[in-house]
This record gives sequence, C-alpha cells and structure tokens, in this order.
Amino acid sequence: MAEEVIIFARSLPFHHLGGMEVVAWDLAVQLQVKGFKVTVVTTDFDEDIPVLENTPQIIKLKNIPKAAYSPGWWAETEKIIETWRTKDNVSAVISISAGAFSTLKHKKLFPNAKFIMQAHGTSIGELVSKIKTRKIKKILSSVKNILGFYSDAKHYSYFDWVVAVGDAVKKDLTSFPTTLICSNDKVVKIENGIDEYLFSDDISQRNTVREQLGISFEAKIFLSASRLHEQKGVDKNIDLFAEIKKVNVDAKLLICGDGPYEKQLRKKVDELKLNHDVIFLGAKTRTDLAKIMQGADIFLFLTKRVEGLPLNVLEAMSSGLPLIISEHLTFNSSDKIFKCNPNHIPFKDVQAYINTLSSKERRSFIPKKNTLSHSVSEYTSLFLRNSK
Repeated sequence: MAEEVIIFARSLPFHHLGGMEVVAWDLAVQLQVKGFKVTVVTTDFDEDIPVLENTPQIIKLKNIPKAAYSPGWWAETEKIIETWRTKDNVSAVISISAGAFSTLKHKKLFPNAKFIMQAHGTSIGELVSKIKTRKIKKILSSVKNILGFYSDAKHYSYFDWVVAVGDAVKKDLTSFPTTLICSNDKVVKIENGIDEYLFSDDISQRNTVREQLGISFEAKIFLSASRLHEQKGVDKNIDLFAEIKKVNVDAKLLICGDGPYEKQLRKKVDELKLNHDVIFLGAKTRTDLAKIMQGADIFLFLTKRVEGLPLNVLEAMSSGLPLIISEHLTFNSSDKIFKCNPNHIPFKDVQAYINTLSSKERRSFIPKKNTLSHSVSEYTSLFLRNSK
C-alpha cells in the first residue's frame, strides 16, 4: 500500500492563479508522481480539471467560503482529519500556510506522520510591509496581522517542520519576534520549485506565438506576467517600455494577468498612445504562459512590493528569458539580470543592457535549488528526518 500525504490548502490554481496556489499544486502532483498517494483538501471550485494518471485526489469542502479561511474551514478540516484516525500509512500532513492549523490538535492520531507547514510569509513580515507603504488603508488593515501573530503563536510549536520558501521568509521566521513562537531548529528552507520541463529554454513555438499575436518575427518582445495589482509595478513596466519604444520602434509589450488595477493600466497605455504596442492577454494557464515565454525576448518585473521569491521571475529564468527587475529583489545581477530602482529607472543603462542581449544564446539559468525536482526531493527527505 502506498504511503499517503495529506495536503490542506484553502485555494489551488483552480480558484485563482497565485504563487502559493501554484507551489502547492505542483508539489502535490509531483509527490503523486513519486509514488505517494496524495489527497488535497481545499474549498469548493467550479473549474473542471482533467483526471490524469498522476492527478492527486481532491476533496472540495462545500458550503463554506471559497478560497478563504473561515469558521467553516476550521470546523470541516478538523472534522475530516478525525475521520482518518484509522489511517496508519500517512507519511506527512502538509499545511499550505495556515491551512492545517485546526488539524494539529489531532496530531497524536498520526504518530508516524510529519506535520509540515509551508510558510510563504509571516504575520510580522506582512505587518512591516504594510507599514512601509505609508498608506492609511494598508496600515489600518495591519490589525489582522497582529491577530495573525497570536494565531501563529498557538500553532507553530506543534509542527515538526516549518518550511520557508525563500531567504526573506526564513529571515522573518528566525528573527524577533517570530523566533519567540517558532524554534529556529524547526525552520528549513526549501525554495519554490519551478517545473523545469514545462518552463524550458525550448523555443520551437516562438514563431507560432508571434504569428498568433500578429507580431513580426524580428520584433523585440517584452513580457510582463503578474497579478494586475498596483504593488506589482506593471505601471513601471509600461513606463520603461514607453522609453524603450523610442529606440526600438518595432518593440511590443505583452501583459499577462488580471486584477483590480487593469482599468488604470489600460488608461495609462491609452494616454501614452501605446494601444497598438501593448497587448493585454489576460490571465493565462501556466501551460499557455510557458508557450508565450517562448515567443518573448525580455521579461520585466519592476515590482514595488517586497517579494520573497517570485515565481514569475523563476519561470522566466527557467525559460532562459533575460530579466529587468527591481533592485530590492534577492536575485544577483548578471549578464542576464539587470536590476534597477523602479522609481528611478536609468533608461540609458537599460538600453545598453538590451543591446548586449542580441548575441546571447537562449539558455535556462535557473538555479538547481529552484527546480521542482529538487524541491520535491527536499520535502520527501523531511518525511524521514526526525525533528529536533
């Protein structure tokens, strides 16, 4: 009988496309590929997903708010873990963020299982980020983060391992005051893993993508892919593109994603008279995004937000796309990574960087530690490792 892994995640990519959801589902699928019997407990969603050979079992909790924590979520997840008390082959219970908090009181029912929390941030880290925006609405909403810290304090100690998905998250977890409620010995860094086979440096679809979009094969294509939120800096991508367009007359900017800031971004494009050169493609599946990346030349992500380890950048690296990104992101500058202040973009230096790229071969440059295969291997090792 296959060993089981139970994953609690309030949302998956079938609710909406976000970094946490993508990481959770990719991990579930690859653990199933590895031979585990994987069950994912989540809230209800409408999308039909194809049942393939390695598709994990999904249990959708109905009649509670979708993609959200709620009294119903806490009650139903506790109820479902109790019904599995007879399972004796569970290797791990994985909590995506706080997803499994209500199950911890029944941890003793699974003496052979490791209870693991996948942390994408901390309450204190989010609090600091909101204060730094200096926006009243954000600062007032930080009360939720204070309450979140209290909830974290009640649950962190029960996990065998707390996985930080990047350096920024690990720093928050091992710094005051979070270190008061989370032992440093339990914190393990396993960085977000990108499916290196989906996002590869293959460009066999390059011309097909361009033909479908009505873009010439010779044009320089810039790509922005993120949620269309003010903090994601898509407006800064557009500002940069407007300057690039003055030199690269046939350049195009593709914007993938949707969100509350789309109307303002479209207005900005209209005011800059770039309607024929900036193409809004909407939200894309990861398969479609991987294909679009084959048709692009340079990836832009001038985010204003403090990001942990953004998946969109890793996907672009895996696809071999050179980057122009915000200087506060943790990636190191290189011949394929240009970093700058999104509020003071050195346009001449950016253009000089772009000029150097024409002679470079398209090659993936994602670190091994950020590949999905490495990430899954690290998780499976935790299933066997005794917590301290």
